[in-house]
Amino acid sequence: MVEGLTVGRREDAQDAVRKTSTALELLARQGTLEFTRQRIAKGKLFFLDAASDWEGFEFIYLLSGVLKVKGEDLTLRAGDYFYHRGLPQRAHFQVGENVELLLVSSPPSFHLMRDEIREMMGIVSTIGGKDEETEEHCHRLERLSLAIGERLGLGDDRLVTISYAAYLHDIGKVRIRSEILAKPGPLSDAEWEEMRKHPDYGAEMLADKSFLVDAARIVRAHHERYDGKGYPHGLKGEEIPIEARIIAVVDAYDAMISDRPYRKALDSTTACAEIKKNSGTQFDPRVVDGFLRVLGTINVA
Repeated sequence: MVEGLTVGRREDAQDAVRKTSTALELLARQGTLEFTRQRIAKGKLFFLDAASDWEGFEFIYLLSGVLKVKGEDLTLRAGDYFYHRGLPQRAHFQVGENVELLLVSSPPSFHLMRDEIREMMGIVSTIGGKDEETEEHCHRLERLSLAIGERLGLGDDRLVTISYAAYLHDIGKVRIRSEILAKPGPLSDAEWEEMRKHPDYGAEMLADKSFLVDAARIVRAHHERYDGKGYPHGLKGEEIPIEARIIAVVDAYDAMISDRPYRKALDSTTACAEIKKNSGTQFDPRVVDGFLRVLGTINVA
C-alpha cells in the first residue's frame, strides 16, 4: 500500500444505516468535512431544510439516477451536482430514478440524517412485527396517496407529510390485540370499540417526534368520514385534513383489492365502483375524482 494512502472498498463504511428505501454510509471524515454516500429509491421525496444562519457547507454529487428539483423546471442526472452554505428556505427533491449521491458536508450532517432514519426504522419495524401484510399495504398507500396529493396540488411540505402519514397510518394497530387483527369473522361490538382506537394510538406514537407532528394529525383522522359518521372523533367535510381524506380513499381501495381472513379480494373495477358509490358520504368527491384519474397511471405494487 502506498504510504499515506487510505483505500476503501465499495462495501466499506465507518458508520451506516440502511432501510428499504434508503441507505446512508459515512465513508470518511477529515477535519471539518464528512464524506457520505446515500442511496434513495425511485419515487421518494426528500428535502434540504432551511438554515440561513448555518455556517457549514454541503456539496451533493449525483453518481447515478435522476433527481427532480420540486417547484423548478430542473432535472439532475449522473455527473450533475449542487452545493450551498445554508438555505433561506427549504428545497424539495423527488427521485425520478433510483439515485446514488456523494455528499461532502460539515459535521454533524451525517449523524443528524442517520438519527432521523433510525427513528423511522424503529417506528416502521413495529409494523411488520405485528402484521406481516401491513408493511406492503403501507408502501402501496404511500405511493398512491402521494400521486393523488400531487394531482390535487398539495404543496411540497404537505406531500412530504402525506408520504409519512400514509406509510405510518396503521402504526396504532401495534397496540391492538393480534386476535382482533387476525379474526376471520366479524368483530364484536367490544372488539370494534378497541379497533377504533388505533388512529388515536398511532397519533400518540408519532406526535413526540418533531418531524412527524403533522403526520400524527393526519393519522388521527384517516378513518373519519366526509359525512361525519367516521371515527375516532366524528369530524366532517373540511374539518378533516385533506391528506387524511386522501388516505381514507386509498386505504379503502387497497383493503378491497386485498385478501382478508373473512373474504377474497375484489377486482379493481368492483372496488372503484364501490368507491364511487360512497363519494359524497364516506369520501370527499374531489379526492375520489383525483383517485380515479391517477389510478392506473402509476405502479403501486
